[in-house]
Amino acid sequence: MTREFRKATVHTGTRVSRSSKQVKGGALGTETEKTPNLLTVDVEDWFHILDSAEAPDRSQWSELPSRVEANTDRLLQIFADAEVRATFFVVGWIAWRSPGLVRRIAEAGHEIASHSFWHELVNYHHRDSFRADLATSKKLLEDLSGQPVQGFRAPGWSITPEQTWAFQILAEEGFQYDASMVSGIASHGGFHSPYMGPHTLELPDHQLVEVPLPTFGVGRWRFPYSGGGYLRLFPYSLVRSAAQKTRKSGEPVCVYVHPREIDPEQPRMENLPMLRKFKYYVGLKQTEAKLRRLLKDFAFVPISEWIASHPEQIAKRRYSIDRFPEPVPESSRVPPDPPAEVLQGTG
Repeated sequence: MTREFRKATVHTGTRVSRSSKQVKGGALGTETEKTPNLLTVDVEDWFHILDSAEAPDRSQWSELPSRVEANTDRLLQIFADAEVRATFFVVGWIAWRSPGLVRRIAEAGHEIASHSFWHELVNYHHRDSFRADLATSKKLLEDLSGQPVQGFRAPGWSITPEQTWAFQILAEEGFQYDASMVSGIASHGGFHSPYMGPHTLELPDHQLVEVPLPTFGVGRWRFPYSGGGYLRLFPYSLVRSAAQKTRKSGEPVCVYVHPREIDPEQPRMENLPMLRKFKYYVGLKQTEAKLRRLLKDFAFVPISEWIASHPEQIAKRRYSIDRFPEPVPESSRVPPDPPAEVLQGTG
């Protein structure tokens, strides 16, 4: 199956472009648009913490003070200042509650992709609940942004070898790429693909492009470094060194950030276990400065644009998946279908 990737270029507002701009990268030399990296944002709020009994229940979300719009608007300004475009993986619940935010992201020239509707781990779903979550999120985001939603990233990178059934549903629902694999150690994920960069997943009846998160280390002892708590915890010199090594191997560096990570004043969930609290809040005051340095030192494009520009490289790397264990979630963990009213009046 041949898939045609379209660049997300809905530009009804301020457009940013780096079509002719070079980025000087110090020890990295000079980067150009011939070898761009991938800039991504997981759009979720401060209370969207995974797999924690201490986190607010979804029934309470609408009553909590939201900070996602202000923080995402700040990221949009940071990206405009650096003249870069990104892929924004938006939680469907956020899009439902803040439709204007999705429109602003799209109007600024960025790609809109799905981060699920409920921001729940994939292993908590069965096939029907996952399909309902995906379909609602995709339709909602397309209606609000006016652009095709081609990509998906699982909350917590939670597609592992035990959740390969999710790839089938993604392809059946019209997604063209997934960005959920971590070829190393992750809290909720970990999928040791033979490829460290974008490649093709061959399924029995479909193909899907996979865009994994870069890692550094040896063998199976590999760790992410380019976003989230890893970016907040590691010194910038280590992040940049790891990125340089990824670049020398011929792969793009996929950077990711959450809007809350540039917000040191966000509400704190003081009842979280000590280790979880450390991982969730460490380094918040340094995130924005590190992000700005990354944008200065490297060239970036949205994921769909990179895929469209590298069809031969992706086609040569094929990973066949023929094992699809049936999901067996605890019934009490399975999230409900998105509310029926979500898609009313969004077109």
